[in-house]
Amino acid sequence: MVRIQRRWKTAGTAALGTAAALVGTLLGPGSAAAAIDLSYEVSGTAHVVKMNADIPVEGVIDVQLSPTGEFTGKFRQTNVPRVKFKAFGAFDSEVDVEFFEAAPSHGKIENGQVDFELPLQIRLQNVTALGVPIGGGPDCVQQQPPSLVLKSTTPFVPAEGGELASAPYELSEWSEGCGPLTGLINMNSTGPDNTAEVKLTHVG
Repeated sequence: MVRIQRRWKTAGTAALGTAAALVGTLLGPGSAAAAIDLSYEVSGTAHVVKMNADIPVEGVIDVQLSPTGEFTGKFRQTNVPRVKFKAFGAFDSEVDVEFFEAAPSHGKIENGQVDFELPLQIRLQNVTALGVPIGGGPDCVQQQPPSLVLKSTTPFVPAEGGELASAPYELSEWSEGCGPLTGLINMNSTGPDNTAEVKLTHVG
């Protein structure tokens, strides 16, 4: 889940249903329309079916928004969560989960709705089972990074933010950089129907 939140008391903010309206408001009358830079705080969770775990997502996304509503973004994680789960449904296990962009993200804001594609690479660090290290490391990443397709679940106001949810996505097998027990890690994490819910909050 990605969260972007900020309260605005300025009259008329709720009427900013399109990116073009926002750009015009910020530039002022008579100004030539141009792309603007916006920053959002991201918070939420990603649910991994095979792990039966919700992974906290905390970060910032910097967006360059054009008058047409199209945008490009740059996501960066601000906190790496330590996630607890049950390996094979029985064994207490933990892992540090890092997220970063596999490629530039992009999308469009139109009539208060956001369509957003975020190619996201995932790295596993310090994987343990019953307290015993079993893998992970700087090269322990997805062989095929998933691309999250996110859409608005609430009206999105560029000067405030909104909530988004992903279509189901699949986690591929992990790279051999995860260590000699990569097969065990694969059995406990890969597969389809994973989801994410996020909220974006405007911060600058």
